[in-house]
Amino acid sequence: MTLAGPSWRARAERWLPLGLILLGVLVRLAAFGAVPAGFNQDEAFAGYEAYSLLTYGVDSWGYPFPCYFISWGSGMNVLESYLAIPFVALLGPTEAAVRLPQLLCACLSMPVFYDLLRRMVSRRAALIGLGLLAISPWHILLSRWGLESNLAPAFLLFGFYFLVRALEDSRFLLASAAAYGVSLYAYAITWAVVPLTLCGWGAYLLLSGRRFPLRHLLPAVGLLFLLALPLLLFLLVNLNVIDEIVTPWFSAPKLSAMRGGELSWRNLFSAHSYWDLGNVIFLQRDFLPWNAMEGFGMFYPISLPFQLLGAVRLVRGAAGALRARRVCWECLVLLGALCAVLIGLMFYDVGINRINALHFYTLIFITVGVDELVRLCRKARVVPALVAAAYACCFLAFAGVYFTSYNDEIALYFRQGVGQAVAFVKQQGFDQVAVDDSVYYSQILFYDQTPHEVYAASVDYAGGSASFLDVDGFGRYTFGIDYGALEEDTAYLIPAGRAGELTAAGYQTAVFDGYAVAWQ
Repeated sequence: MTLAGPSWRARAERWLPLGLILLGVLVRLAAFGAVPAGFNQDEAFAGYEAYSLLTYGVDSWGYPFPCYFISWGSGMNVLESYLAIPFVALLGPTEAAVRLPQLLCACLSMPVFYDLLRRMVSRRAALIGLGLLAISPWHILLSRWGLESNLAPAFLLFGFYFLVRALEDSRFLLASAAAYGVSLYAYAITWAVVPLTLCGWGAYLLLSGRRFPLRHLLPAVGLLFLLALPLLLFLLVNLNVIDEIVTPWFSAPKLSAMRGGELSWRNLFSAHSYWDLGNVIFLQRDFLPWNAMEGFGMFYPISLPFQLLGAVRLVRGAAGALRARRVCWECLVLLGALCAVLIGLMFYDVGINRINALHFYTLIFITVGVDELVRLCRKARVVPALVAAAYACCFLAFAGVYFTSYNDEIALYFRQGVGQAVAFVKQQGFDQVAVDDSVYYSQILFYDQTPHEVYAASVDYAGGSASFLDVDGFGRYTFGIDYGALEEDTAYLIPAGRAGELTAAGYQTAVFDGYAVAWQ
């Protein structure tokens, strides 16, 4: 009997992390590509850019391999599209192919997060954090659709992980620089978050007496600079310092408008920004259903006490380390979170995806809080069991809603049925198709797989702001329908709710989930 206990615990320590990772992978894989239903306009544009680069060697605006897409007019991040190219090549331009980079990065984040916590805190905290990440609504949601900015948390996590490893072995600095450099292409907000965070950490390490050998530091700095250089050139182009750069293998295009005005230091003094930030941090919501589900939040409402307890423990640990002038992980986490908050507050509208540099730090706070409760209640073993049971119930309830009623709800936002409707249009060979205003032109582009030369020659930009250009039409498609003046020689792509109206007017209709095609 004396040997059974340690042997059982050793097996559990070895297999439990794998079991939690497997749970996380399974919940992210289940019905992948079909849940969430439909296809968001941003992931559709990212998918078309990947398809166009793969097929024609240029993006939708005709630029060879740009460091930043023009797309809507004011630009879009490129990393999602570049990572999707091999999957589009293998699977064709499908929803699943475009969403695979998010899935793979999310699944890789789980073992990385586990090992990060194991090295910083303890094996027990690592298991807690891995379990929380595996069932986190925020992380499950982002892993299953292709919003390009949602790649940023994974690469910021990878960069932080290798930085922590570099404190043990400075050779990992190069990997950290690579991850942070790649993150710059995931989300433009990282252009501010990454330098601010790295400068903050650098100053802290210097003041604490921790210095990296120059033979490892200089190559890491050089690599980060080289990775950032295309974007620096892109900024110079769009600040009218230099002309556009267009080569067969790289482009730095001129946008129709820069959205730099969305980020302003004046918002640091705006009550609205702090209100939005409080909603994200404490209520875990931004009222956008694709970022957080009502009632479940990002990490479940029961996490707030643990988040506060973890913050207290981190501040206490950081204060002790600062007095002793030694390097501690608590200071790194707090500094990283502070930098993410400062940049987030510079938005007037602070949303979950806009401040996504913060969320892994928040999860560390929650993990440390749960770990602290377990430590405080080590003689009352029922407490950890109750916490685990509470999270398990939350997760089961979340999964039950996510794969059923939530998917029906998100199908309306993501225009489920447009893909089938476009496929029907192509099959029938309609020459002229008018598309309802509720459909984004990027969704038609992706599903139609409009050849680049056709799109470039026929696209008609009209109306809208310079930041988000409206399109009147391209190829066989025009956008906007006057339902009071329908034309006999035109097919109509309409919401399914209007199919009866056109049927009564003598049109044939074919209904595909939320959308229909009507023709005479």
